[in-house]
Amino acid sequence: MADVKQVQMMDILNNAAIGAVVLPDFQRDFVWKTRQIEELLNSVINNYFIGSILLLESSIDNLRFAPRLIRGVDQNITGSQKPTTLKYVLDGQQRITSLFYSFFEPNVALSDETGSICKFYIRPDTMDVFGLEDPEDIARKLRLSADIKQKLYEIYTQIYGIDIKSLPTMNVFKNQSSLDQYFQNNPRLSTTFKDNMKSLLEKIQRCTIPIITLPTTTSDDDIVNIFERINRTGTRLGIFDLAVAKYYPIGIKLNKLKHEIKTAPFLDVLEDESVLKVMALFKESEPKPQNLIKLIDPQKNSSENQAEFYTLWHDAVKYLEKGFHRIKHTYGAAKIKVGKKNLELIPYTSILIPLSVLLREIEQKGNSKVFFDKVDLWYWLSVFTQKYNHAVDSKSFSDVRSIRDWMNNDESKPDLSINHDHVRNEMLKAARTSALAKGFYNFLILNNSKDLLTGQEVKLSECHVDHLFPSSKYRGADCIFNLTLLDKSTNQKKKDKLPSEFIRECLESHGNDEAKLMSTFESHFISQKAIEAMKANNLDDFIQARADLFIDRFKVKVI
Repeated sequence: MADVKQVQMMDILNNAAIGAVVLPDFQRDFVWKTRQIEELLNSVINNYFIGSILLLESSIDNLRFAPRLIRGVDQNITGSQKPTTLKYVLDGQQRITSLFYSFFEPNVALSDETGSICKFYIRPDTMDVFGLEDPEDIARKLRLSADIKQKLYEIYTQIYGIDIKSLPTMNVFKNQSSLDQYFQNNPRLSTTFKDNMKSLLEKIQRCTIPIITLPTTTSDDDIVNIFERINRTGTRLGIFDLAVAKYYPIGIKLNKLKHEIKTAPFLDVLEDESVLKVMALFKESEPKPQNLIKLIDPQKNSSENQAEFYTLWHDAVKYLEKGFHRIKHTYGAAKIKVGKKNLELIPYTSILIPLSVLLREIEQKGNSKVFFDKVDLWYWLSVFTQKYNHAVDSKSFSDVRSIRDWMNNDESKPDLSINHDHVRNEMLKAARTSALAKGFYNFLILNNSKDLLTGQEVKLSECHVDHLFPSSKYRGADCIFNLTLLDKSTNQKKKDKLPSEFIRECLESHGNDEAKLMSTFESHFISQKAIEAMKANNLDDFIQARADLFIDRFKVKVI
C-alpha cells in the first residue's frame, strides 16, 4: 500500500545530496530549460502547488534497479553520509533535479545540452527568480581578464537593470547558515532587505511536497503500469528503459547490447524493445510489457542468467534481421514515394516480431518449403484481414503458438479462412497509406509491375504512387484501386491528363501494339475491362474492374 504524506522540500533535497533519493537508471536525462526552472522556483517562493512526487523504497543490500544520483550530487559519498536505504524517483525527476541544482549550486553544467553552469537569482525589488549562465563560469572557460570579466557583469546589469553581483541566489536559502554567510559577506544590506530574506528563508524551509512512497513489495507489474501512465515531461519512457535498470544488478548491460545493434535496419521501423519481445516469444511468453522484465529465471544464478539472456538476445537480433529481409524482398515491402513523402511499405511493422520467431522455428525444423508456405499464408491473411491493427502482443503470442502447432501437425491447422468480399469492401474505402494499401502495393511489386509508358520494370528507388484518374478532376480518386506505381518521369508526363489521353500515349509508346499494352497493364492488375473504362474516363467502372482482377489474383495467393 502506498504511503502518502507531506514532506519538507529541503528534507527531500538533503536526502538527494547524500544519495538516499536517487533515480532509477532507466530514467531519461534531465531536460528542463532555464525558463521551466524559473517557473518552478517562483511557484515555491509564492507557496503555489508544484505537484506530488512518486518514490519507490528499496534496500541498499537488494537494489531493485541500477541507481543514478541526482544531477550534481557528489559521486564520492563516503562514511557516515552513506544511506542505509534509498528511494527511487519514479515521477518528479525534473522538479527534484531543478530544485537541487538551484539550492545546492553544484559545480556542474545545468545539462549536457547547455554545457554551462547556471545560477538562479532573486530580485529584491520584485521578489522574482530568474536564471542565467554564471558569469564566473564564463570567465573561467574563456580565460577572461579581470577587466573583461567586469565588462561582462556590466552587460548583465544593462540587460537585467540590476547589478547581479550583490543579488542573492537560491543557494543562500539552503539553510540558516547559508543566509547568515550571505549577510556576513554583504554588510551594507538594509534592514528591510534582510528581513525580507529571513521571511523568505522561513517560507522555503516550511515548504512541503506531497510524497507518495511505494513500498519495497510493489510488484514489477505495478511499476510497469505506473510508467506507462507517467510521461509528464513529454519524454516518453519505454519499457526498454525500465528493462535496462531491471537487468543491471545481475550484470546484464542492455545499453551496451543496444549500442552494438544501433545500425540494425529493423530498428528503422521498430522500437528497441522489439528484441525483448522476440526473446519473450522464444520463451513462449506473451510479449506484454510486464513480461519483458522477467526474461530471467529467479532460480538460476547470475552467470547462468547472463549466458541465457545473451544467447536469446543475439538470436532475437539475428532473426529480426532475417524477418526484416523477408518482408522487404519476399513480401515486396520496399520504400517508395507517396506524394512528397517517402513511405515504408511494411503493412504492419509489429508483424515482424512473430514472423522473426516463426523463421527461427522453420530453421530449427530444417527449412522445409512446406513450413515457409504456411508462414506465407499466415502473413498475407494477417495483412488483408487487418489482424495486427490492435492488441498486437496477444496476437503475436497466439499466432506463434498456433502456427508452431501447425508446423508440428498438419491436422492442427488454425482457422485461416477469409471473406474475400469483405477484403474487397475494406480496400475500397481504405486510405492510400493504410496497411491494406501497403499490402496492395506489395502485390504490385511482386507482380513485377512495368512502367505504363515505357513497359520496363518500375524503378522502385525512384517510383511514385499516384492516381490514374486525376484527383483534381475526379471525386473518389483516392481509392486504392485508382493508385499504382509509376516511374517518376512517367508520373510527371501524366500529370492531370484524362485517362483516355494518357492511355492513348501509353499505346503509342508500345508501338500501337494492343497485346504489349495489355501485358504491361495486367502487371498492375488492370484488365481489358478496366482499360475500356479508362478510355471512357469512367472511374467507377475502372475501380470495380481493377478490384475484380486483384481479388482473383489474391485468391490464388492465399489458397
